[in-house]
Amino acid sequence: MSERILPNKVPLRIRFRSTTEQIQWEREALPQSAALTSPDLTNVTGIQKRIEQTKELIRLGQLLRADLGLDEVIQQIVATTVRCIGFRKLAVNLIDEDAQRFLAVAFAGLSLDEEDFLREAENPIDKLTVYLRPEFRISQSYFISHTHNIDYQGTIVTMHTPHKEGGWHPDDLFFVPLFSPREQKMLGFLSLDDPEDGNLPTEESIQVTELFANQAAIAIDNARLFQQQETDRLALEVGIAQLRTELEPIQRGDLSKRMQLTHQKLQPIGEAINVMLDEISSIVRSVQMVTQAVEEHTRSVQRSSEFLVRDTSQQERQVNQISKVIGDLAEMMHQISEQAAHMSRAAVDAVDVTNNAQDTVARAYAGMSKVREATMLSSRTMKSLGERGQVISETALEVSDLGTRLHHLALNAAIEATRAGEYGKGFSTIAQEIRSLAVGSSEIARNIGTYIRTIQSETNAASQSVEQNTQQVVMQSELVTQTGVALEVIGEVTDQLSRLIEDVRSTAENQAQSSHLVVGSVNEILRMTADITQHMREMQQSMVQMADLTNSLRQRISVFHISEH
Repeated sequence: MSERILPNKVPLRIRFRSTTEQIQWEREALPQSAALTSPDLTNVTGIQKRIEQTKELIRLGQLLRADLGLDEVIQQIVATTVRCIGFRKLAVNLIDEDAQRFLAVAFAGLSLDEEDFLREAENPIDKLTVYLRPEFRISQSYFISHTHNIDYQGTIVTMHTPHKEGGWHPDDLFFVPLFSPREQKMLGFLSLDDPEDGNLPTEESIQVTELFANQAAIAIDNARLFQQQETDRLALEVGIAQLRTELEPIQRGDLSKRMQLTHQKLQPIGEAINVMLDEISSIVRSVQMVTQAVEEHTRSVQRSSEFLVRDTSQQERQVNQISKVIGDLAEMMHQISEQAAHMSRAAVDAVDVTNNAQDTVARAYAGMSKVREATMLSSRTMKSLGERGQVISETALEVSDLGTRLHHLALNAAIEATRAGEYGKGFSTIAQEIRSLAVGSSEIARNIGTYIRTIQSETNAASQSVEQNTQQVVMQSELVTQTGVALEVIGEVTDQLSRLIEDVRSTAENQAQSSHLVVGSVNEILRMTADITQHMREMQQSMVQMADLTNSLRQRISVFHISEH
């Protein structure tokens, strides 16, 4: 029930007097109250009454601290007020601002019919402006004499009892407003009737009544406040229950729900929870996106790791093969170096043999010169040898041609050896040709021997062939000379081949050393490749663990349901 603030409301001004002051005031004030009829009480009776009123005020004040309902508080107020203020009839009227009227809510001294009559009466709030006019005001209350002809229907029930002249008239009206000190507005009023002494209210009785009205207003205000708080508490409990109900799907992970609280005080909490849910949804959405991206990236890295492990394993095998090939190459270069050393020693021996052959040819040439001189002496007696000398001459020409070929072949061997460089691949071919020429030279030499034997046989048979033998000696001398020249060329070629073989041996040794270095580097690469393979396997295992963790995180996050937008 709401209240309305009247434009002519007057704040309460009540001063409590001590008992001594009250007695002194009564002695001074009562003789001056000619217009008002004072009760016929002695001082002792007045003191006892004030003591009783004080007790009731204290008891009424205790209602302020009691958690009672408004109806119960009003009934307590009615009972206490009727006992203390000297009126037999009392009605408590409260203002309903929503309905713009005032209602009678509690009664004392009335019959049930009278109470029903007052409850059902239509009393608009504007009617109070008629009752609460300044000319009717006494202290904070309003006394309306029957002489003013005010319509009071629905406000109080007229008593049909005799009245004395100058006393209370049945049509008199007495209202005491109920003001709220907390809200500074009028809550309602007390309508009083039928005083016990039949007299008009005095200033003292009005002040006492106002004192009770003040306490009653505070008690009503407090009860209303308690009732409002109780209503708010119940509404808050309903709101909290609604909050708990709406939080249940959120507790299960449904972040798409939003708070729609109807309680005004819980709405900021609901809005804060909605903002928090928006933030959490955004975070969860971001985490889901990041988790999905991390999962895809992890799978990609895992596949790449598998490829890298496979490639590094293959590279490790290839490096092993390269290491083996380079090791074999180093061993081969070492063998080439040893063979080149053997060939170098053989070439040195060949040079020595060639030098010895040249010495032998020189001695043979000297002997042939002596034979030539001897033959020349007997040439006149060996004219018969002329014809055979012609044959020897032709054979000598063949030998000469063979020497020429040998000379050219030697030159070709030198050129080929020069072109071959460090490998000397052409040396074997040239050596083969030289051997072939040597065989040819041997054959020619055998032919020459045959001819010589023939000549000797003929010389023995015919001593007349000395001249022919002389020519044969000359031809043999020239052949020996050419053979010496050929041996010199062979010696030079052998020297060159010896130097070439030495270079090949040195190069092979360098290649062998370089191969050992390369083998060491390849072994280091092999070790690093093995380490990389091991690291890649470990990274692959880490990627598997990371994929498992990402999958677990995705499963944990999947319990949250967020809106699509």
